[in-house]
Amino acid sequence: MKFSIKIAMVALLLYSTISYTQDYDFNVNLIPETLKKDANSIVRLDNFFIEVESQDQMTIKVETAVTIYNKLADKYANIRIDYDKRRSYSNVKAYIYNATGKEIKKIKKSEFKDFSAQDGFSLFNDGRLIYYSYTPISYPYTIYYRYEIKTSNTAFIPDWILNGSYYQSIQNAKFEIKYPSGITLNKVEKNFEGSDVLKVEKPGVLSYEIKEILALKSEGYTPSLRKVLPTVQFGINKFSLEGVDGEATNWKDFGIWYYDNLLKNTQELDEGTKQKIRSLTAKVVDPVEKAKIVYEFVQNKVRYISVQVGIGGFKPMLAADVDRLGYGDCKALSNYTKALMDAAGVKSNYTIIYGGRTKRDISNEFLSVQGNHIILNLPTDNGDIWLECTSQKNPFGHLGSFTDDRDVLVVTPEGGKIKHTKIYKSEENYQFTKGSYSLKEGGSIEASLIIESSGTQYDDNLMRNDGESPKELDVLFKKYLSHINNIEFSNIEVLNNKKEGKFIEKLDFTATNYGSKTNSQLLVPINAFNMLNSVPKKIRNRKLPFVISRGYLDVDEVTIKLPNNLKLDYLPKSTELASKYGSYSLTIEKVDESNILFKRKLQIDAGNYPKEDYELYRAFLKKIKRYDNSKMILSI
Repeated sequence: MKFSIKIAMVALLLYSTISYTQDYDFNVNLIPETLKKDANSIVRLDNFFIEVESQDQMTIKVETAVTIYNKLADKYANIRIDYDKRRSYSNVKAYIYNATGKEIKKIKKSEFKDFSAQDGFSLFNDGRLIYYSYTPISYPYTIYYRYEIKTSNTAFIPDWILNGSYYQSIQNAKFEIKYPSGITLNKVEKNFEGSDVLKVEKPGVLSYEIKEILALKSEGYTPSLRKVLPTVQFGINKFSLEGVDGEATNWKDFGIWYYDNLLKNTQELDEGTKQKIRSLTAKVVDPVEKAKIVYEFVQNKVRYISVQVGIGGFKPMLAADVDRLGYGDCKALSNYTKALMDAAGVKSNYTIIYGGRTKRDISNEFLSVQGNHIILNLPTDNGDIWLECTSQKNPFGHLGSFTDDRDVLVVTPEGGKIKHTKIYKSEENYQFTKGSYSLKEGGSIEASLIIESSGTQYDDNLMRNDGESPKELDVLFKKYLSHINNIEFSNIEVLNNKKEGKFIEKLDFTATNYGSKTNSQLLVPINAFNMLNSVPKKIRNRKLPFVISRGYLDVDEVTIKLPNNLKLDYLPKSTELASKYGSYSLTIEKVDESNILFKRKLQIDAGNYPKEDYELYRAFLKKIKRYDNSKMILSI
């Protein structure tokens, strides 16, 4: 899974020209009214100062103040500072002010709790943190704090990220970085167009300042705020990581350094293990088929557990230790799988990636230590195959929504190279529902269905349903079929078909009052199993573009059996819809007097659209919802 790069409070900023002794007035009446609109909190000042003193020494000074207006923003009054043997903190000061700007509390050092930075899944973790959480007595209030960090790890420099949250405005934010003449600072500035960032750049010093950023409302279907608000990423050509010095000006050189210092000599295996792999793959010629055997061997032998000790945050455990102990983190398991692939004669490459459902690229525009996760790359004659080595459940070559469609850094002995992981087409994120239901005279139904999912829909259903208890599955599927009241399941089965990359769900149930009686008629929703139940809310004066991150295709085929003593008075018409966001079709066929065949196909396509398109997309979905709620009418 993930390996963590610990940079506490990366969105907090300090300007070197600001003195810690400077007085501030935190009276909320001094805040411009425009900043209060849609804001649960307001960042009064957000100052960040970095001085890279040498290749292996860096000082970070942080100063911030946030006014909290309600309990939805109380989390911004929490202070967390991470430290370890190469990262120390000092000069911590914190105060609370009331609405008029009067100091009501000076936070003592003894009120900070000191914890191991245990994340709940790490076996070892030598990081620690101090933490303070304030319980307010009234609103609004302001928290102000400052501290300094000294670290020998200069391989990663905090990004300048103005705001990571909706419903938060910024009154003033400043940033400055200093660096010596022997070091080159690399940077990438994004989303500066149309913003009022004041930038000053001269030899050895770079600074930014911006004022009065208005709060953004959460609008749904929005891109990551990193893609909207001004952001700067940094890297230096000469750096140090856990006592290991490095120098690189391009990804090729960085890949060589990374391999030589972090991966080399970590992939040796016991001769017995290598012989076992050779024996398992001896009769197989195709390298992809060999890789499948190795991948299955790994899934059956080891389990994921995080290891975060010193350079262990970056350097994998020895492959021989993983083989002996039967566990490892994403680095260790990917490295171990590579060692086994080597034994089988299959080429593979250690790969650095940003894992997460929100897609984020390793930036190809400049060089720095990036990423939070490791996977394995298999180059083949038919393109790249990507392996998630931490999962015992994933099919071979399945990435899913955690690592799909993003730039990654592939590391080889010959150097690093930026590649792009698999992009799932809409039709690959496929769900096929085949079922039937019998309608009873009183409006109840007896139903049976099978749902097969693949692509990212496989991923979603696997994570949601596999391994759950019968009681938990009962709750989950009642939620999935929430448009049907009074469900009673007689059978629930879930099956992870790794070989075919399908997740299969089998359901049998009854439900009373599915059809509703009115006078002498019975109204019955024709689509029982897969309805579009909701439409994104209307947003007046939308400010942000809208994004459909992943497309999908749903196909449904359902047989409906009618009671013999009821007459069918009305059957909805078949229909087709088309738009640039996807397509929809509904086919309803009367097979005979007692049977109806219902077919539905909905495809939504991924895309990035201007804010003006949002209402058009809503209109498309509203039509689908209306057709999905079509009812047939029978005479009682």
